[in-house]
Amino acid sequence: MKLDISKQLSKLMRDNNLSQSALSRATGVPQPTINRILSEVTREPRRDSVVRIANFFGITPESLYETGGSKSVRTPAAESVEEIYKRIAMLNVSERSELFERVSQNLR
Repeated sequence: MKLDISKQLSKLMRDNNLSQSALSRATGVPQPTINRILSEVTREPRRDSVVRIANFFGITPESLYETGGSKSVRTPAAESVEEIYKRIAMLNVSERSELFERVSQNLR
């Protein structure tokens, strides 16, 4: 069964407690684009936007158009890495720089 991308994206954002702004920062997809998808103004967004959003949620781009979203099978370690990646992606540029500097110092 096909599902409108706006409903699937809305569900994913709700399930992950994400705002449009947070998703935009994490994916690099402009917030107005996300808003147009959610409000059904844009029903067929550009492929690169769909890929970025799908990668963020760890799903295939096609699953944004399907009920339930076919998640790829991930190990617990991969899920932990994915969660860390999501948190880093939500940081602003200066926060990321500070984080990477601290990690770099700890690895020396």
